[in-house]
Amino acid sequence: MQQDIPKVTERELEIMELIWPKKEMAAVDIAAHFLKTENGGHFKNTTYTFIKRLVEKGVLERRDPGFRCVPLYGRDEILLNETKSFIDRVYQGSFRQLFAQFVANRHLSDRELTELRDMIDQSTERGDKNA
Repeated sequence: MQQDIPKVTERELEIMELIWPKKEMAAVDIAAHFLKTENGGHFKNTTYTFIKRLVEKGVLERRDPGFRCVPLYGRDEILLNETKSFIDRVYQGSFRQLFAQFVANRHLSDRELTELRDMIDQSTERGDKNA
């Protein structure tokens, strides 16, 4: 049985995007990063609140000494989960509906069309092997 992957907010995702490449990061360094950002950043206490929520959700593990934050899920797992949630919420679970609206409202270059066809072909090939 697969464990449900917790949902993350936009701010929580910003924190995860900072930690993922480093694999582990001290909470104080995370807070310092957001204090330096041009968009006004998070206040230190606000950043710690978001970190605490991520720990409570089981997305991050807190390790001591030093309040080190370690991701318990990879970037792809979280993003795929968020994408599925979005498609379920907005398109009633229909990827076809999402894709149809996307291509109907955006001009795709020949290169983008080729890349999409290649992705579909690769997905079809993987599906044939799993059948």
